[in-house]
Amino acid sequence: MVTEASTPVHPDFARWYSSVGLGDEETRRKGRWIGVCLIVERAETQLIEALIRLAFKSKQLAPEALVKQVRAIFKEADETFEMQGNDRELQILAGSSLAVLMDSESDSAAYAALAVTTTAFDGARKSDLPMDLVKLAEDALVHIAVANRERPKLDSFLADDEEELEFDEPAEHVRQNQNFPGVAAAFGMVAETMGNAIKQIAERQTGALQAMDTLIQIQDEELQMLWWLVGQRSKDYKCSFGDLPADAQPLVFASELADATRILPGPPSAPAMLSRAGVKDRKKIAISDAINGADPAWLRQLIGDFNPSPVTMPLHYAIVRQLETGPGDAWLPGWTAATGVGNNLTLPGLTLGTLFYRERLLILLG
Repeated sequence: MVTEASTPVHPDFARWYSSVGLGDEETRRKGRWIGVCLIVERAETQLIEALIRLAFKSKQLAPEALVKQVRAIFKEADETFEMQGNDRELQILAGSSLAVLMDSESDSAAYAALAVTTTAFDGARKSDLPMDLVKLAEDALVHIAVANRERPKLDSFLADDEEELEFDEPAEHVRQNQNFPGVAAAFGMVAETMGNAIKQIAERQTGALQAMDTLIQIQDEELQMLWWLVGQRSKDYKCSFGDLPADAQPLVFASELADATRILPGPPSAPAMLSRAGVKDRKKIAISDAINGADPAWLRQLIGDFNPSPVTMPLHYAIVRQLETGPGDAWLPGWTAATGVGNNLTLPGLTLGTLFYRERLLILLG
């Protein structure tokens, strides 16, 4: 249960919330903080998408049902929260919720950080917020990825040497009730004590196994990525890296790297691996050239029946529009209108590949 006592206020929350201009009413601020904590506690992919749309004030509005859900959570935390007419406050609270969520090390935090960076689209979209969400997201991605790769300390799962099983209560019960019912009741107490001890041991063992399983998955993930780099061969196009069309390389390499990823948010070295595969950092590529440069059959297989978000997955949404309209630039105006990204935007190949890699993770692992 989220309470003021159980959730210390984030050191920057007062500054964030003061930008709303509702005065320095401490009671109101504490109520809003509890609402932020409830949002973070209940964060899942659809709610995170809604928070991002609210925070960035995207052209594609968050579904009304999800907006009502967000408002209802803040109303639950503080009955003075208004259910309409406070859009700016809601935007600040959505940004604050994302910032606090990304400060943790959960899968939801990794998902939110990835989605914030793909939404910002290398600065093509900006948010009018008192915090730099994109920087917080980039920092979170590095922090979570590094934390995932730390070797677990298995001795932390061992029982404390001072822990002992306590049988004083059943022994005292037998002394006071020296008969068969008394002995039977004492055996019941002993069984309960032993059961609790075995349960604690099992929980520690499960925790240790899960920690090692995560580490093994990450090591397998990175091993497959290294073999992919050493082999220098595209598994999707069935050709060497150098034979791929240059404009298609950022998307193809990013997709294949994402296929090898098992744990969000992927390795911090992902951009370096894309660079090693041949994606250039200096050469800029137009969005339309990257999409049109890929094999239409590969693009169709990539999308399948998935319906990508134009907000958090603008590159995948571009693929959908191109497949609907056909090669060329006829799809660009519709894509621009939906995403708010200029149709003449060019990005360094490495930036484009990194963004596409992150979008793929949102789809494959989200």
